[in-house]
Amino acid sequence: MIKAVFFDLGGTLLVMRRHRILQRVLRDEGYKVSLKAIRASYADMEPIWLDHYSRHSAAGRDSTEAYRQLDVMVIGRLRITKSARKVEKLSWLVRDRWDEIGKIIRPELYPDAKPVLSKLTSLGLGLALVTNAPPDTSKTVEELGLPEYIKNVVISGIVGYSKPNPEIFRIALSKASVQPHETIHVGDVYASDIVGARNAGIMGVLLDRDRISKRNDCPTIHSLPEVLPLLHNRAR
Repeated sequence: MIKAVFFDLGGTLLVMRRHRILQRVLRDEGYKVSLKAIRASYADMEPIWLDHYSRHSAAGRDSTEAYRQLDVMVIGRLRITKSARKVEKLSWLVRDRWDEIGKIIRPELYPDAKPVLSKLTSLGLGLALVTNAPPDTSKTVEELGLPEYIKNVVISGIVGYSKPNPEIFRIALSKASVQPHETIHVGDVYASDIVGARNAGIMGVLLDRDRISKRNDCPTIHSLPEVLPLLHNRAR
């Protein structure tokens, strides 16, 4: 019987801002790059980045630096400059201007997020957030009103473990007082969410909003309401 549902944040509940913030920084520096190209670069680089950083404990400033290194990889993959020094400068600009641009590009939830969270809460299920994100993401979680529904928040930049490391999921399991077989985790990145959940003995559900995944080895949904029938089927 399912007693808890864990969720990723960016790309699952939260409309991803990092693509648009990076695009704004690049634009202001004279580089015209499409969001599609930026999303593709993140998709290519994040599994490689995760393979390294999920093996190490990184919190606080170490976590912030880890995300800057991801930006270095993403910007390099875009091939907008051959200068490694320029790539480094652009990665620092993303970090330095995040708060400034973030005041313009505000965090927003997908329209289906709160209705589904409200429904799951009404069913008596425990909810948790398990996200790879810098420490200050806790402010965004509060701003979005997610604590009204999600009582257990686990952020990699605070706890020091990143998905797919199973330890971040074990922390969430402990907070939610549930066992792995009583839990499902919903996320949009196979390499972190599905692999990570499996590493912890949890069933991972891939959220593929754009219908681009070719994975057939895990349950896949295209919107959050589709998680509800899975709860019923899992119970059976």
